[in-house]
Amino acid sequence: MQAPRFFRHIDGSFLRCVPPPITMEQFEYEVVGAVAGTQVDGIIHHMFTPGDAVPMFECDMDDAQPVLPDKMASCHIWRRMQNRASLLAMEDDPWKVVIAAAHDQGKAFWGAMRINDGHGGDYAPRSRFGVKHPQYYVDDQCAAEFHPPAPDGSVPPCHHLNYALPEVQAHRKELITQLCSRYDIDGFELDFTRDIGHNFTKADLCQAADIMTEFLRDIRRLLDQIGSIRGRPLGFGARIPGTLGVCKNSGLDIETWINDGLLTSLTPSVYYDTTCEIPFGTFVDLARGKDVKIYASVTEGVGPGRFRPPPREAVRAAVQNAWQDGVDGISLFNFHNQQVTNRVEDFALFSECGDTATLARKNKLYMIAGIGLQYQSRFFRIPYETAHPHQLPLELPVEPEGPGVTVRVPISDDIESARRDHVLAAVTLRLDLVNLTSHEVLKLQINGKDVPLDSARWEPSRQYAFNWNGMHGDLQASFDLTDGDWIRQGDNQVNLTLLARPDDVLPQMTLYALRVEIDYNVVPMGIVFPPAFKESEG
Repeated sequence: MQAPRFFRHIDGSFLRCVPPPITMEQFEYEVVGAVAGTQVDGIIHHMFTPGDAVPMFECDMDDAQPVLPDKMASCHIWRRMQNRASLLAMEDDPWKVVIAAAHDQGKAFWGAMRINDGHGGDYAPRSRFGVKHPQYYVDDQCAAEFHPPAPDGSVPPCHHLNYALPEVQAHRKELITQLCSRYDIDGFELDFTRDIGHNFTKADLCQAADIMTEFLRDIRRLLDQIGSIRGRPLGFGARIPGTLGVCKNSGLDIETWINDGLLTSLTPSVYYDTTCEIPFGTFVDLARGKDVKIYASVTEGVGPGRFRPPPREAVRAAVQNAWQDGVDGISLFNFHNQQVTNRVEDFALFSECGDTATLARKNKLYMIAGIGLQYQSRFFRIPYETAHPHQLPLELPVEPEGPGVTVRVPISDDIESARRDHVLAAVTLRLDLVNLTSHEVLKLQINGKDVPLDSARWEPSRQYAFNWNGMHGDLQASFDLTDGDWIRQGDNQVNLTLLARPDDVLPQMTLYALRVEIDYNVVPMGIVFPPAFKESEG
């Protein structure tokens, strides 16, 4: 089977949405049937719960079984565990059924596990392994620099496993062996983004990269052994943070993983976000000439900014940029909007994102923003562990001589050819600006060319969370750039300079979010003038 170009990566969220007991027909539809006839040619499915990685399949390991409380902490974990019981009680193994169905459709099927997921009791059960061995957690010696506080302001113990301990590694390797030996899967993926930076204590941080590399080396060997018995190799992938810098700081030695042939696929990704700005090309360059595929994971079904779920236009833009960077494929992760927000129309993306030809000349939203969900970092006033550095938000100091702030906006759409063919409907720039007095003097340039500020249309920002009526001066400025040559294919440099501002106001003006929207006509709109007519008019 050829390596897929378009993975649908499922984290099992439908099991906490479907009212139990789930039926075989429902299970098969959610996993395989929903993408029949689409461009999706591979499925990656988490086959363990979040948290302590309790198997969602029949497993012989006593320590892997869940320890359930008398009362579940949330309705959705109640549904998940009730549906798990339904899966285990089915006469035919439901996983064997969906794997066979995927293969019948010509789709690869991979199992997956989160390496160290920290979801609490309202999302995931504890396992007997975790309950019996609290000493295996990093606890208050966790090497991660920040830990979000609980609602009461206290910082709870860090319930992430310590991968410096042989017992922890052995437990996880046995779980992987049980899965890969039991099922006719085509590969296995480890998700390192859950939870990044919490895998070691401070004392072990200096050797974290070596420890994790040897752990992967062991998994590669056991997958090779299983593949040898089966008569065909198993793929081995890793979902990782979206920049090499974040990977290195997190103790992930990506270069060694690639150079030593430990992996067959690598998926740089976002963390609870959607973005068009990850530099996938750095990973593509690193893997050139090596036997490893680079997949782009551009969304987790939220963002960009405060959008939830992401607009289809934003997903298209992010995927198009990834293809432009030369990736081997796309992996859409945690994309379950049709369930949690009844957005069945989002399934159209499964028939668009697998090829640049089906993305071309469809509406796009290229957006640069921070992570804007209300319960995330800025409400704690601490940095947020993310899969890539965000360019925005940025505070603007008063600089009469510049240079201001510059934001890189990568755009893959061929705007000039669309304009030439009369299918370009609109190009719109939107800036969300926080803490405006209305007495600011601003200068806006795109790729070195001035954009007249008096052409802006102003309205209250809907990206900034606490701005229901705009009374705080949090506004959106929109610019119609359709008829100009400001925006181009490739990297665009948007520069905003605050030249002057009243000096008796405390909050600093901030560029909070930036959007470039590109809209198309379905058919050409306009009049095409013959060359002879143009010459005579000239």
